Amino acid sequence: MTDNEHPQLIGSIRELLEVRRRCPCGRVHETPTQRVFIGRDALDQLPQMLTELNLTGTALVVADSATFNAAGEQTLSILRQAGGDVGELLVEPESGESQIEATEVPVQLVQQEAADCDYLVAVGSGTINDIAKAASTQLGMPYVAVATAASMTGYSSGLAAVTVAAIKQTVPAIPPLAIIADTEVITTAPRQMRAAGVGDLVSRSSSGTDWKLASLLRGDYFCPWVAQLAESADQQCRQAVGQIRQGKRDALELLMSGLLLAGIAITMAQTSAPASGGGHLISHYWDMTATARGRHHGLHGLQVALGDLICTALYEKLWPRIGETDVDKLVATRLPAAEFARQTREYYAPLIGPEAAQQIAQIATSKYATGDQLRRQLARIVSKPDRMWAQLEPLFTPGQQLRELFDNAGLPRTVGECGISPEEVACAYGFASRLRERYTVLDLAYDLGLLEELREEVFAEAGVISQTVAQ
Repeated sequence: MTDNEHPQLIGSIRELLEVRRRCPCGRVHETPTQRVFIGRDALDQLPQMLTELNLTGTALVVADSATFNAAGEQTLSILRQAGGDVGELLVEPESGESQIEATEVPVQLVQQEAADCDYLVAVGSGTINDIAKAASTQLGMPYVAVATAASMTGYSSGLAAVTVAAIKQTVPAIPPLAIIADTEVITTAPRQMRAAGVGDLVSRSSSGTDWKLASLLRGDYFCPWVAQLAESADQQCRQAVGQIRQGKRDALELLMSGLLLAGIAITMAQTSAPASGGGHLISHYWDMTATARGRHHGLHGLQVALGDLICTALYEKLWPRIGETDVDKLVATRLPAAEFARQTREYYAPLIGPEAAQQIAQIATSKYATGDQLRRQLARIVSKPDRMWAQLEPLFTPGQQLRELFDNAGLPRTVGECGISPEEVACAYGFASRLRERYTVLDLAYDLGLLEELREEVFAEAGVISQTVAQ
């Protein structure tokens, strides 16, 4: 990678790796990641990078069969030729499963295999990195990420998405000490992987709007500086979506840079809120209920894109109705928290089991406002919806623009293309918001009594359920 390629994004990443910013938001922004290499033959930099980072001793290379073929074998060869003491672990699907999932089982396996090692090298994309990141955090052991696809923001984030007791959670975890993305590798990844990367990165729009909404309504934490970091990564990559779709090397470097920058923003914010909102909750819902529905998990970024189309349409249909709201009536007819929790438990129990359903009920109830709290919360928006929208609009991408962007990037526009049924869309729309304490447009529509009332309008506007699929 030459110094003049994508100077703004690359420069931002290099600067952020060294920054320790005491921000007016009240938090200190920094990242444990110290090195990022993106470009042709980047893997050849691995031995030198390990020396610079004082990573010595025994390494364990973690991959699956696909990522081992993509870059794992080459990684092993490079490390061994440099004289490294290197072991390998190929993660396989659990018994009875056809896909590898980041659960407690493979995380514990990596911990066991790495117990006598000094550092890990994760070769893969989402699942392998989540497994390695969670394991290395538990072990207090550094790890290096070798990316095999420009498919997600999670490489550089301080979170790992792990399914624990049937609940998909984003748990705090220590990011890799270094990240290598060799374009000889990522350009050969399946086309849908780079489409997923676009979907994950562009979700910044819907997610950032949700993040700001929660701040304005509930006083939740928000940092304008971090929001700007995520937006800069998103906006630069939007200009190259056609070339990304074609697999152009420079465009994939730009996408990879944007994904890493967005992940660093998550780490610096100490929350996934800058890049994870209602669309991500819908994707998590589809993942968690896939087994019960008899289907495989889809690529996260592709599902997030569909979720974002739904949430964007919901914003557009909801906002003109806010001024009509009778706050006193909503407060008077609000379900008691205990009844809301019971309904949540009863809905989720057949899908993920009673214990997991109980945990979700507790999570959902933690952000469920009633009485004067609900009245104060809704009054903030009902009294001045236009003024509030003026603060949200700079973060928001209109639905028509988002749909055109996804078309240019080659992203799926209907759930049927991802094997998801119309029934699952309706269920996610109604219940995905209960999976996290995070407040999103899904919660706002529910609190205003308009979530179900607007459903058909939202689905028609989003266009995620085609006529063919619905039949």
